[in-house]
Amino acid sequence: MNNTPNIELLKCSGINKWYGNLHALKDVDMTINKGEVIGLIGDNGAGKSTLIKVICGVHKLDEGEVFFEGNKVEIDNPKSAMKLGIETIHQYSTMFQEMSIARNVFIGREPKKFGLNFLGLLDEKTMERESMKSINEVGLDLRSPHIPVKELSGGERQGVAIARSMFFKSKMLILDEPTNHLSVKETLKVLEYIQSLKK
Repeated sequence: MNNTPNIELLKCSGINKWYGNLHALKDVDMTINKGEVIGLIGDNGAGKSTLIKVICGVHKLDEGEVFFEGNKVEIDNPKSAMKLGIETIHQYSTMFQEMSIARNVFIGREPKKFGLNFLGLLDEKTMERESMKSINEVGLDLRSPHIPVKELSGGERQGVAIARSMFFKSKMLILDEPTNHLSVKETLKVLEYIQSLKK
């Protein structure tokens, strides 16, 4: 029996989204508590991906309110979602196939040795060390941070994406069809990664 109190993380109230005459989301109410793993299930075209894109800032809602950790928030773009601690791994994950695991973990948020903003040299040693640490924490056994992502299996790529979200201390992780095109064995491994995140 779980005696952990329900602490509200995300609340969507009366969410509506139109694409022209198409009413993609109609009065959607949803509450997600901290430490929960939930599945969003529905037919093709039911609005699952649209709701995810509203929460992660890819699309703006037309009507309704979103609350995060009890505060009303405006999620105008993916960066504002990430600042709140909402990370999204889309169905067609934005990984750079030719780049290494370490570069993919830190893509867009690379640590620098010196300098400000886009100036300075990449701190590659930190990227290599911290990426492998995060990957080990999700139970993924990869031999080197230098391996190009294109050499990984589908399940391993999902594991790297989840490790990235863990490193950046996300409060909420959204996975859009994370087991699509994966074998049964890889699907079970991804589900293990998700349970490790919950812990």
